[in-house]
Amino acid sequence: MRRILFGLALLLPLIGLGSSIGIRQAALADASEWAIPITGYDPRDPLRGRYIAFSYAWEVRGDAETCKDSGCHLCLSREGGTVIATMVAPAASCPARVDLAASAIDMQASFGADPGPPVFASRIFVSESSAPALENMLRERPMQVVTVLTRDGRLVNRRVEPAG
Repeated sequence: MRRILFGLALLLPLIGLGSSIGIRQAALADASEWAIPITGYDPRDPLRGRYIAFSYAWEVRGDAETCKDSGCHLCLSREGGTVIATMVAPAASCPARVDLAASAIDMQASFGADPGPPVFASRIFVSESSAPALENMLRERPMQVVTVLTRDGRLVNRRVEPAG
């Protein structure tokens, strides 16, 4: 009897891990794909890891004051070939809503005499072998990040590729 209980106790973490993976994969299976232009740089160093950090080069609309008190979400849409990110309150209705916190997107305020809209930044892990080529491409030509947007508002970065 003790062996059976011990075996079940050992299986419990595996069952939890498997169900967590299944739930995440189900959420990604019905996610919508977005190709978003980016500007960025490659900050690879031992302390930061192997990531390409970038800013989304979408058109930002809405009132930045919405984001100060309660945080905000972005409502994504497309107009022609341009991706529009409209800042909205978390309770706002939107078919393509991005939760900044769940997506690990940093909002950075614009400064200056005439501050523009905020800048939204993120990062993506890249392999050591592909990082030098991506670093050169980021400097030389327009790039985009291919992402998926889940129903719960997570924007998950998949890959960086040349735009167009």
